[in-house]
Amino acid sequence: MARYREVPCKFYIALEQCKKGRQAIHRTYCQHCDKYEPRVKVKSLNRKKQGLDRSRMKDRLKTED
Repeated sequence: MARYREVPCKFYIALEQCKKGRQAIHRTYCQHCDKYEPRVKVKSLNRKKQGLDRSRMKDRLKTED
């Protein structure tokens, strides 16, 4: 399955402007570029795990009362 890169490339300036001289449209070309480097390293969050942890904490609080 393909992975959607939400973080723009550090070479991406604006629509059709790339520091590498390429036709940059972030949503299509920039994501498949072999020179793609994210601007910021973002830790991907596991939302399913966060939701399960919250529900477990709520259950623990209810049982302790």
